[in-house]
Amino acid sequence: MRGDRGFTLGEVLVATFVLAIGLVGIATGFQYATSGVEQGRGETTAAFLAEQRLEWLKSLALTNWTSATLEAGTTTEGYGSIADAALYRRVTTITDSPGGLCAANCKLVRVTVFYRPVTGRGQLDQERRLDVVTMLVARS
Repeated sequence: MRGDRGFTLGEVLVATFVLAIGLVGIATGFQYATSGVEQGRGETTAAFLAEQRLEWLKSLALTNWTSATLEAGTTTEGYGSIADAALYRRVTTITDSPGGLCAANCKLVRVTVFYRPVTGRGQLDQERRLDVVTMLVARS
């Protein structure tokens, strides 16, 4: 007799157990990967919204340095007020000649974008923020 009778019940159960553990590991990996992709999307969108505001202010500074929009102060756009970005809020702070570094022809601009990333379980996580800072200088 050569033993061509197949697998025993014990061998099949062990193989099934090993396969099940491997599948659980893969499923957990997918959950972490999805969460990471979602977090990356949130960071990328926040960076885009901050750069969008800075580019708009830069173009305004080039055409009209004395615009009321470029006066020192803070502007807040709440959740739902930014076009195509309802899950984000943005705070823009402009400071005239910060720290005496320059005369009246420069401004420090800080754009902060806040958002709540979605976790792997679909819940909104704690609010996160992204800051972008630049200096605007008037052309002479």
